[in-house]
Amino acid sequence: MPSPTIAAGPSSPTVSAREAKRLATRARLFDAAVAEIGRSGLAGADVSTIASAVGVARGTFYFHFPTKEHVVVEAERAEEAKIVAQLGARGSELKDLPAMLSELVREVLAAEQRMGPVIFRDMLGLHFSSARPVEDELSEHPLADFVIDAIAKAQHAGQVAVDADAGELAVFFLTGLFALLTTDTSAPSARAALMDRYVKTIVSGMESR
Repeated sequence: MPSPTIAAGPSSPTVSAREAKRLATRARLFDAAVAEIGRSGLAGADVSTIASAVGVARGTFYFHFPTKEHVVVEAERAEEAKIVAQLGARGSELKDLPAMLSELVREVLAAEQRMGPVIFRDMLGLHFSSARPVEDELSEHPLADFVIDAIAKAQHAGQVAVDADAGELAVFFLTGLFALLTTDTSAPSARAALMDRYVKTIVSGMESR
């Protein structure tokens, strides 16, 4: 079946091959950039090193990614999609808002282990940086959508004040979580305990009175 964005015709196989090559190059650049940022940090990552690892010119990187920050945002969204998929698979076990948010935090900590501490902290730090791509909105992220939906369901169940804005509450929760994860340097067990206390405190502030 031809691509819905490409009209069928004699040139279609050539166009499709070109597009496949473009996507393959982009994927290789993305992987090389994530690896370089994971080693050197966002500020220290060198675009020439990334391009050299893929065997392309430096300008090819910028053809696919306007900035290194765009790579980090894309990596974040990919991790968020994994987290939301994991949470969705366990949806029947997560009976209330505290359980949902606690499991979300555990999945975020697992993502930190997968990504490595350097790129993870840079990823979180971008939420508080003027260098974050301007077209990237928190509301477009899978994790934000999940939290908004969880809070809305808790409101429907009478657990959260119905006159509160679920979107604003989600932003408060995620912004506080990202700030804690960015600044906390404690050992993993203490970090997990801090996150548990954070969830309890935030949920307590949301509860209907």
